[in-house]
Amino acid sequence: MTTPPTSPDSGKCEHFQPADLIEMAARFLTEQGVPQEDWEGRRFEWAGPIDSPPFTGLVLGCKRKEGQWVVTKIDRRKNGVTAEETGFREI
Repeated sequence: MTTPPTSPDSGKCEHFQPADLIEMAARFLTEQGVPQEDWEGRRFEWAGPIDSPPFTGLVLGCKRKEGQWVVTKIDRRKNGVTAEETGFREI
């Protein structure tokens, strides 16, 4: 069964999404015991392989700005990402 074009799920990618990074960042800060009022200006990045031809790598960035999460980077790469870039980190 295919998803109808008017479905909210149509057009969704199967790979890691900005919302996934934001969720990871909020969970990281919460688990570290950082109060939400101290989240302002904190920046995070995630990089990893994807299977979305012609792209084989993805780098996403986000930061907390004025009480909201803002996506700061979406870098789809045809040549993948390096081992040093791969994973979640605060920057």
